[in-house]
Amino acid sequence: MKPSLLDHWRISFFRLAIVFGLIFIVGNVALLSLVYWQTSSYLMHRIDDSILLMSDNFTNLTPEQAHRQINDALKYDLRKSNLYGLFDSSRTLIAGNIKTLPEGVTIDGHIHQFVHVGLPPYLPNLSVQTAGWARARFQVLSNGDILVVGRDFTQLAEIKEIIRNALIGSGISILLLGLLSGFLLSIRPLRRINVIRTTSGRIMQGELSLRLPVSNRHDELDMLALIVNLMLEEIERLLTEVKSVSDTLAHDLRTPLTRLRLILYRAQQQLPAEFQERQLLEQALTETDSLLERFRALLRISEIENRHRQSGFIHLQPDSVVLQVAELVEPLAEDAGVQLIVDCGPTSQIHADPDLLFEAISNLLDNAIKFTPRGGWVRLKLSQSDDMIRIDISDNGCGIPADEHDAVMLRFHRSNHDQNQKQGYGLGLSIVAAILRLHGFHLQFQPAEIGTHLTLLCPAIPR
Repeated sequence: MKPSLLDHWRISFFRLAIVFGLIFIVGNVALLSLVYWQTSSYLMHRIDDSILLMSDNFTNLTPEQAHRQINDALKYDLRKSNLYGLFDSSRTLIAGNIKTLPEGVTIDGHIHQFVHVGLPPYLPNLSVQTAGWARARFQVLSNGDILVVGRDFTQLAEIKEIIRNALIGSGISILLLGLLSGFLLSIRPLRRINVIRTTSGRIMQGELSLRLPVSNRHDELDMLALIVNLMLEEIERLLTEVKSVSDTLAHDLRTPLTRLRLILYRAQQQLPAEFQERQLLEQALTETDSLLERFRALLRISEIENRHRQSGFIHLQPDSVVLQVAELVEPLAEDAGVQLIVDCGPTSQIHADPDLLFEAISNLLDNAIKFTPRGGWVRLKLSQSDDMIRIDISDNGCGIPADEHDAVMLRFHRSNHDQNQKQGYGLGLSIVAAILRLHGFHLQFQPAEIGTHLTLLCPAIPR
């Protein structure tokens, strides 16, 4: 199974790489923001101090002296970063490099920030005027003229833009690096998890002898695998002991029960037909046969679960097995007064043991016929959906309650409606479950308004 991005996200290495990447991004943004804020504050204070110092040079000057002072200041301003403007009371320019008073600025003797239109001071040879940022002090002289003294700080605004671009670029780079690092670091753990997932699936299907793989890195996955392996060893030991007890009892008791039946049969045959004891012996023979059938079913389940029958697996067409089962159970359905409906469509081949598959389908059909009243129907349908073969068995009988769908597959379980049946020991579906586990097939209970609808899913062999 190909891992998805969601699978990578579940790996701790991937998430840690992303978290650390975000931490670096936040730290980088905070550091550069602090640098910019400190630098900007310092430069702003320096600019304001120089503006106040330059404007103090115009204190107590006559209009003619202020005009001459402005021209001299502009003449000796080699960096072309200072701004001067002398306007009369009607806001007409008298001298300076500020052509018009900016709108919305209060002339109160304080320093204000505004957009300045003019030639960039760091590109004096440029022929096109551009807009830049400036700070200036606006004050009214004693004769009513307006004096503007300021400085262009467009370069500081461009530094701000550079720092912002650096923040964005470095953030994206760190995030992409974190994603890439997390992806690369999560590949190996994800491969190990997929191996563990596959092994766990096989263990759940009954291969209790398997163990989770352990590497030489002794990391958290290895620690977890070791714990699970110890647990599996204990589970396998306990199950083996329980299974050994049940198999031994079934095997050891079958012989004395067979002898007991033989003794009862001989005793029955020696008694005259008119003796009442003969009927009691007949009942004892019936109960003994019932016990022997249960022990045979237990031994049959044990035989299937031991997986010694996989040598009989072949590629086969499922319709051949389905039709054989239908032919076998059709007389049983007629005797029970149940209509058997068979619908076999074309399908691909499957890999299975034909005898075991025959046994599983016949058990399911036998149960369906057993719990369907006279005049009812049982449907057996074979079809294919994509790469899955479907064998549907449905009836209009008493049905199985939803809360018993899992329990009916267990040994000796009999539902409430099953208690009234004379036949059956609660082992038929257990045999079916053992066969399905051996093949890797699945049995599903489908929703049904009346009766029971079972679907046997078998993987098809690719054509």
